[in-house]
Amino acid sequence: MPWPKLVLFDLDDTLCDHDLSMNTRLRHAFTTACEGLDSAPIDRMIEAAFDVSFAGPEHFAEIMSEAGIRDQWRVDRAAQEFMADRFRGLELFEEAVEVVTEVRHNAHVGMITNGPTVIQRDKIARLEIADLFPFILISEEVGFWKPDPAIFLRALELGGAEAVETVYIGDSPTSDVAGARAAGITPIWMNRRGIAWPEGPPPDYEVRDLHEVLALFREAG
Repeated sequence: MPWPKLVLFDLDDTLCDHDLSMNTRLRHAFTTACEGLDSAPIDRMIEAAFDVSFAGPEHFAEIMSEAGIRDQWRVDRAAQEFMADRFRGLELFEEAVEVVTEVRHNAHVGMITNGPTVIQRDKIARLEIADLFPFILISEEVGFWKPDPAIFLRALELGGAEAVETVYIGDSPTSDVAGARAAGITPIWMNRRGIAWPEGPPPDYEVRDLHEVLALFREAG
């Protein structure tokens, strides 16, 4: 793959470890709520929480009940602790700043991320990466959510590039890979966990970390 003119990055689970942060928040919430119990299946409750792909603690009562914990005050305590610090355990992947910085020397860059503005802007500020990107598109701000091609097309305008000159790096097969394709942009699937491609045409490129993205560009350099 030759160096593109514009390289667009996803945020969660591409630049920062959202899954690790979520695991940390869940473990803290369930462990705190289960204080005083002889035993509690914390790992099982965390796994169940990930299985429902939740955005908040609305499933805690069901998850804890299935684990044999039915005291409402414990459910309420878990929800309170979970929401008390949205960014507990949130960190960049170790190669993120290094790789984005190198890409900036060879191409234009930008970020596209789904989510509420207040959460994503605060997250980006805490990670101290805003200055790496000339533009950052957050779905709530622009009024379009990935995989809607409109948010990708807006990035092309801001980046001064055509779709054929652009790549998008993201972890979601639906939001990132399918969304970029719908806009005519070449997707690079960030598959850090090494999972199987779920369904449909596989991406042209798959990487396990951002260093592998650089390797793709350098091979044609």
